[in-house]
Amino acid sequence: MVSPQFSVRIPPELDERLNAYAKQAGTTKTKVMIDALAHYLGCADDVPLIRRVLELEERMAALEAKSEK
Repeated sequence: MVSPQFSVRIPPELDERLNAYAKQAGTTKTKVMIDALAHYLGCADDVPLIRRVLELEERMAALEAKSEK
């Protein structure tokens, strides 16, 4: 199944903060926005567990890679 896609304009300052957060968290802007929207709408628990586990594994791998440098 293809996920729906949409575009949104955000202020440059918010984009800078989003970029910085995604980089610091070792994730993508898309994932940050999806998680934030799900949290805002009160349905964060509806995000499939496997997706949350995979994201945690990705973040752990990124942190491990940073700590090895």
